[in-house]
Amino acid sequence: MYKVLIVEDEAPSARKLKLLLGKLEDDFEVVAAIESIEECIEFFESGEEVQLIFMDIHLSDGNSFEIFEQMQVDTPIIFTTAFDQYAIKAFKQNSVDYLLKPISFAELEGSIEKFKKQYSTKQESNKIDYDMLGQIVAQQMHQEYKERFMVSYRDELRSIKVEDIAYIFAESKAVFIQVKDGKMYDVNYTMDQIEQKINPKQFFRVNRKYIVHINAIDNVTWYSKTKLRIFTQPETPSELFVPADKVSKFKEWLNK
Repeated sequence: MYKVLIVEDEAPSARKLKLLLGKLEDDFEVVAAIESIEECIEFFESGEEVQLIFMDIHLSDGNSFEIFEQMQVDTPIIFTTAFDQYAIKAFKQNSVDYLLKPISFAELEGSIEKFKKQYSTKQESNKIDYDMLGQIVAQQMHQEYKERFMVSYRDELRSIKVEDIAYIFAESKAVFIQVKDGKMYDVNYTMDQIEQKINPKQFFRVNRKYIVHINAIDNVTWYSKTKLRIFTQPETPSELFVPADKVSKFKEWLNK
């Protein structure tokens, strides 16, 4: 029986991970699912032992690497979040596995297999340089983002400044940029590629189809007890809702 701690500030993500762990052939008991740096430190100070930790990098009260600045953690950790290939390579090279959200069962199985092989003997060589990994995360958070997109319009090439974009949306297997002046242009990127190229302080990936600029938001209302509706200027082609599993992140983003 492996005792597992989940450190994740999005309840749906924590529930999904727990469900996936339950499908593994080996026994994994999730002893706790906590969502903040403060709770994590309290857990470690309680003396309760676990064999494995799944930890999101961005928690409700800060960067999870702040935990390692306050205390030593020897338990193996599998990090979960969304960074580019450079960061993934660095994590994997330093005896830490790394899962991109949304986590698939096949990827989870691979991480668990790595955990068993590398940490069963608790050798000194498996010690992790959290300071170095924290620096990598900091570099990723301060990376340079696109300042403009080159688009085709009739017989012209136009340069669209990022600050002029109201929102980006996917429709009929194409991706479009909606500019604040009302014009719309198609771009040769996927939504995932665009998300990696724009500043997350200015843009929020609301759902699979929409990325919205903070200055384009005209109003936000509760649509139900768990879901928000966003009104933008210009208006979006279809109603724009923040799903329940992203509400806390969206509110945090608005409040920065």
